[in-house]
Formats: sequence, structure tokens, C-alpha cells
Amino acid sequence: MYLKLASTSQPVNTSFYPDTGKDFHQISTIKNKRPQELSQLSGIVKKSHENTYTIEERLYDALAFCKIKTSSVAMHITNEWRSRFFSQLDNLMDVENWEEDDKPITESSFTTLLRMIIYIKPARRPGIGSTSKGNIIASWIKDTDRLTIECLPDDRVRWVLSCNTDGVRETAAGEVTLIRLQKVLSPYDTDRWFANEA
Repeated sequence: MYLKLASTSQPVNTSFYPDTGKDFHQISTIKNKRPQELSQLSGIVKKSHENTYTIEERLYDALAFCKIKTSSVAMHITNEWRSRFFSQLDNLMDVENWEEDDKPITESSFTTLLRMIIYIKPARRPGIGSTSKGNIIASWIKDTDRLTIECLPDDRVRWVLSCNTDGVRETAAGEVTLIRLQKVLSPYDTDRWFANEA
């Protein structure tokens, strides 16, 4: 299956970024930070016979990586946001939704997602999904306006949107680096997706 979805975006009452004030360059450590637990996981997931590495094991290890990686940047997010995000990850990587040849979320894609979230600072959590290549997808929906961002390795993202602007339906798509994402999306009034609802 090409695309799996976990849940839709939901407004939250607290800010995702408690007093962070960090710019993009100040969070560059997220990309390279690999807690000791992650190194231990690498030893677990490498088996002598790859065909004995089941989908359950692959999903377990991928989910553990995502949660540990998120916890390593806990200073940038609230407990409520993190808790709900973990529930979305649990839902996404439920073994019932996967087949043996599906690829779980990759470390490089998830790292791009975390850096993107901290960079663009959305008050609303995205819905999350994944592709068959293991790239994680973030999506925001507000009425009929949709924004979907596929997180690629090395701080690159592929995006597609559809929205009403002055009564005219517009669609657009592109692929950019994280550092350019906000500027590229700015003509479409991203508050419609990222801001909390009153």
C-alpha cells in the first residue's frame, strides 16, 4: 500500500513551543543527535538473517526510534503535544495496518519531520501517514483546504496543497529544503492550517 494515515490534525490549547525562540540553525543538533538508546536499538535490529526480522520487529524498532528521537528534543515541545503525537505514532505503526513488504518509517525521514515541526512551529498537530518507501507524511486539513508534506531525507520536503484564495480554488506542489519551506508556502496564508482555532 502506498499511503497509510494515522489521524487528522487537531487544534490544541497549549503552545507547541514553550519559550523556545530558537532559529533554524540553533536546532541543527536535532539532525545529528543520536541518544545512547538509539545506538542500542541498532544492535537489536541487525540480525544475522534478515528474513527472520519480522514486520512486528521492524515496526517496534521504528516506533521506539521515533519516540526516543522525539523525547530527545522535549525542550521544544509541551508534554500534551508530545503525548498526543505518541498516540498518533502508535496508531500509525499498529501492526494490523501493515504487510510484510511495507517499509516502516525511516530514521532520516522522521528526523526531517521533527526538524520541520520545530522550524515552522505549527500550533495544530498534523495528521500523519507514511509511504511505501518509509517516508513520513504530515497533513493539515481546514474545511476544504489541504496541505500535505512528505518528509524526505536530508532536510528536504515534498509538498502539495489545495486551497481557496479570494474565492478561487488553487493547487500547488513543489520540493524544497526546510530552510525555504515557510517562504515558499507564505503566499497561501499558512495560518489557515497551522494556527489554533479560536
